Amino acid sequence: MLNCVIRVALEGETAEVPGANPLIMIGLLLFFFVVWYFLAIRPQRKKDKELRAQLEKMRVGDSIITIGGLCGKVANINKTNDEVTIMTSAANTLVTFKRSAISTIVSRDAKPEEKSAPADKKGKVTLKKKEETAEEETASTETTEEN
Repeated sequence: MLNCVIRVALEGETAEVPGANPLIMIGLLLFFFVVWYFLAIRPQRKKDKELRAQLEKMRVGDSIITIGGLCGKVANINKTNDEVTIMTSAANTLVTFKRSAISTIVSRDAKPEEKSAPADKKGKVTLKKKEETAEEETASTETTEEN
């Protein structure tokens, strides 16, 4: 590169700089844009679409979480002002938010996910061993007390 600059300065004419094919550079830019679209833009649009659908189905009694982290149950929905009033504590404190401030909705009809973890055989064996060792210890103390 430096040689080309010096040659241009000495000769006074423009020399063609050898370099990469411009089509390859454009292809790489397009490739990175496509990868960025599928990794960042598309999943966010899908999440936003699901949230909008949940906001349309939201009703009084649903549990929500705001973007500020405030949790509560929906007490009132005002569709004309696009506002939602929630109860936030045991004292039933009412707080009013815009619908756009809601980040998560848990419907009152939604069933909590049950975690059905398979039984741990090792855990059962260790419990039996602990019980057996406890029984053995009590039996050994009883025999020592008798002697």
